[in-house]
Amino acid sequence: MSIVTPKRASSRDHHSVAENVSAAHARFLADATPSTKWDDKGIDAAESAVNGTGTQEDFEGISEEKGKLLPTSSHLFKLVIPLSQIGSDGSSSPPTVFLLHPAQPLTHVTRLILASLPPTDPAPDVTFRSAGAHRGHHSVYQWSPSTDVGDFIRDAARAAEFTIRIAPAPTTPADARSEVLITVQVPTFAARTRFLRARLDRLLGELEGMNTLKRECDQLAHRGARRVAVGGFAALVVYWGTVARLTFWDYGWDVMEPITYLSGLSTVIVGYLWFLYRGREVSYSSILSHSVAARRHALYRARGLDMERYHDVKHEVRRLEGEVEGIRRDYDEGGARSREKEDERKDAQEKKEIDAEDEERDEIEMEEDSEGEEDADRDIDGRGPRS
Repeated sequence: MSIVTPKRASSRDHHSVAENVSAAHARFLADATPSTKWDDKGIDAAESAVNGTGTQEDFEGISEEKGKLLPTSSHLFKLVIPLSQIGSDGSSSPPTVFLLHPAQPLTHVTRLILASLPPTDPAPDVTFRSAGAHRGHHSVYQWSPSTDVGDFIRDAARAAEFTIRIAPAPTTPADARSEVLITVQVPTFAARTRFLRARLDRLLGELEGMNTLKRECDQLAHRGARRVAVGGFAALVVYWGTVARLTFWDYGWDVMEPITYLSGLSTVIVGYLWFLYRGREVSYSSILSHSVAARRHALYRARGLDMERYHDVKHEVRRLEGEVEGIRRDYDEGGARSREKEDERKDAQEKKEIDAEDEERDEIEMEEDSEGEEDADRDIDGRGPRS
């Protein structure tokens, strides 16, 4: 995919075309916040608000022998190079812009550059070179045309620039010395990740608000479950006092012994029904966990916390952080392995939390479905729904 500006267009025509094909308003409608107004500062201000930078800054520093490689919000690269000095008839023309995908080979870039030059026979030779430093000695390497753009830029990022050599086919001794070297500036880490970090900041702000609401709901759910547990303890104390009173003061042991036996057997029966209904052994911890989970998800629904959106945002944040970290490794190899281990640990912990919450949510949904089926069965049998 490429966008090539017309070589023979004047600066006035180029400015008119740029205004007509500007996608700033579309990006503004898609990405800007509801409080942002299009007419506040015009098109340039809207683009700056959405993209985090101005379009004029992107083309600063471009001269006859210097170009730029710029990132885009769609994870492509925008290569801006001047080609007016190659085979030109003396008229000025704007720099040529190419949109490059990281998976495209350098041969694709070569074909785009040749298509932007005046046709000649034979065609000029286009090669890509980058500088490397080994043991204090700087060397220049010429890259194979089959190299992917992403791999080439990853290596060139360490030197912050690379060179495009355009050499016309030598038909005379003068042509052999007319090669053109265009030094292309590779974006810095901050410039290359500005779109990722802008989206990451927005998602982190949203995630922080959701985390605050989730913590409040979790605390209320634990407090409610604790009150239920304390209430159960109080009920046991009242039961114990009632049995003691009726046994030793009112009715005697002969009357109360069968009652206590039946009440104990009823506890066993209720526990077995719990096992059949829940599919797990009766224990204080399982009852408490179920109480906490039920109250927590009820609070989530009551306060408008969408857990699916919450998990999607967390997953997107982790993905963006991984992309930023991958680009960071292109610029700085130090500490990369330790950061990878930390990311793996965070991913495992997050997956464990998500699995636990999904299991609790599935159990509650199964209980609600079974309760609805029981009510429907009662209606079919001619009995009213349970109270």
